Amino acid sequence: MSKTLREKFIEALIARGERKTHELTSSIVFTRKEGGYYYVGRSGSLRYGSSRTNSVPCSSKWKAMLLIEGMI
Repeated sequence: MSKTLREKFIEALIARGERKTHELTSSIVFTRKEGGYYYVGRSGSLRYGSSRTNSVPCSSKWKAMLLIEGMI
């Protein structure tokens, strides 16, 4: 069975060394080495920032790179 985009992002962040901190109703929160947090949404959205309300979407280029790194 194929993995969802959300599962792929979660695995890639863990492979990158990010640590899961907690879960919100809408997303799973990971630490971010550069400071702040990553937020992985239910439908596979990926955002970063100091808080969920102040977060911004990750670029498509960065998400693609993250997925490729996670496969290695």
